Amino acid sequence: MKLKFAFMLMLILGSAATAAAQKQEVGLLLGGVLTGDRDISSPPGGSLQISTGLTYYANYAVRLTDLKAVSIHFEVPFAATPSTDIRSSSATVPRNYASLFITPGLKFKFLPGARLSPYAAIGGGFGRFAESDFRVDNQPNTGPRGTNRGVFDYGGGVDVRFVRWLSLRGEVRDFYADTPNFNVTVSGGRQHNVLSAGGIVLHF
Repeated sequence: MKLKFAFMLMLILGSAATAAAQKQEVGLLLGGVLTGDRDISSPPGGSLQISTGLTYYANYAVRLTDLKAVSIHFEVPFAATPSTDIRSSSATVPRNYASLFITPGLKFKFLPGARLSPYAAIGGGFGRFAESDFRVDNQPNTGPRGTNRGVFDYGGGVDVRFVRWLSLRGEVRDFYADTPNFNVTVSGGRQHNVLSAGGIVLHF
């Protein structure tokens, strides 16, 4: 009798753990952040040509509620770009910069039980830019380096589920933040850092 009770208890606990685990997902993606060119307003004239930076992107999410047609998730995106190159006619501009964005928020997944599940997301958090030690003219960068910024993000994508625990994902997300320290003033103030990425999602 005790053995049977222990077996039933283990079965119940195991089922509960499995059900709880299936509420979580981890996305592992690779992509690029596109910022676009920026005009220099001070000193007047010139521009910055900012390249697309290779980006390593992870996203953890846990389901808060499931309304069948839509599920709501708390998510933590983590996007790291080791180097984004800059070209400019202004000699004082940093040669490149690295960026990091961590922006907790909410994700709304439509038709979560279907094989094809589009979603939209919104959030905000922390961004850090690490400007290079050298300028575009190969001279030492004497300007401030290591810039912390507030970030607002929004975007969306689609999950294509192959098996219960694995999906493919494509996503576009904009990390909207103040600019790195370019050692010049650029027009428009804040900048769009648009990430396009693809990869896999593990469901637990």
